[in-house]
Amino acid sequence: MVLLLLAQLVTSPPVATAAAQTQAPATEAPAKPQAPPLFPKHRRGLYRNAEGVEVVDATPQSPPLDTDDPGVPDKGEYELNFSTHADYAKGAQRIDMLTVDANYGILPIIAGYKLPSQLKIEFPVAAVRQQGEPFNVGVGDVTAGVKLNVYRDEHRGISLSVYPQLEFAATGAHGVSKGLAENGQTAILPLLVAREFHACTFVANATVEKPMHDPDRRTAAEFGVGFGRALTRKVAAMIELRTHSSLDFKDDRLVFVNGGFIHGVRNIVVYANAGHSVVSDDGMGHTYAGVGIKLLIDSKKS
Repeated sequence: MVLLLLAQLVTSPPVATAAAQTQAPATEAPAKPQAPPLFPKHRRGLYRNAEGVEVVDATPQSPPLDTDDPGVPDKGEYELNFSTHADYAKGAQRIDMLTVDANYGILPIIAGYKLPSQLKIEFPVAAVRQQGEPFNVGVGDVTAGVKLNVYRDEHRGISLSVYPQLEFAATGAHGVSKGLAENGQTAILPLLVAREFHACTFVANATVEKPMHDPDRRTAAEFGVGFGRALTRKVAAMIELRTHSSLDFKDDRLVFVNGGFIHGVRNIVVYANAGHSVVSDDGMGHTYAGVGIKLLIDSKKS
């Protein structure tokens, strides 16, 4: 009889006590998958959207506008702009016959954070004249800078960049004496903000320009806002309102409206713009027009 009782105890399944049940770990709920971003980062120029369809970047940008966006080329990618632009007024005309704007995407690591950035160099071959005088031709101001895309929220479509630049006359080009470049140098600090919506993209700029080694010039401020929208998969339209004045808004005031179109084919984007001044302290109405092309070259694929 005793042997039968021992056999039952050995073969019977163990009964969990209340204490053991209390100590048993609770089953964790599966982690909720994170929603995909509403406005994922895309390359400049032409890119493929979430459906795999090639579309043009409709963000208001420079060129064809003066108002720029916070975006930068991907690491190792060149963005080259070749454009012609004219500023026509009755008393003076300027034609930037060929402006070369070369940009290169880099991805430095700063304080452990990968910071999308862009190196830039730009200069125009220009012609300028006053009323009744012949054109002076030469190289205008050279601009060098670095754009730092310090913030991007792909869920809300918000992006922010700072873009410090230095503008100076090309050595040996006599641009100052020809009226093509400013005397001394100019430190330029723009703040660029973009907000994407499903129907359009909004961009705002605020810029301070500080002259150096030229007592005749004053610190200036520029503000600009722009809207852009795709009309078709490969065509986009954009418009801007931009102001320029002294820092106290009392002198050198200029307000103008400018519109642009871009059309993308493979890695080439063709663009054009036209605009007109609304307010100008020089007493002349200014008409603006320009055309150009944007080339995107990925050095990792070449």
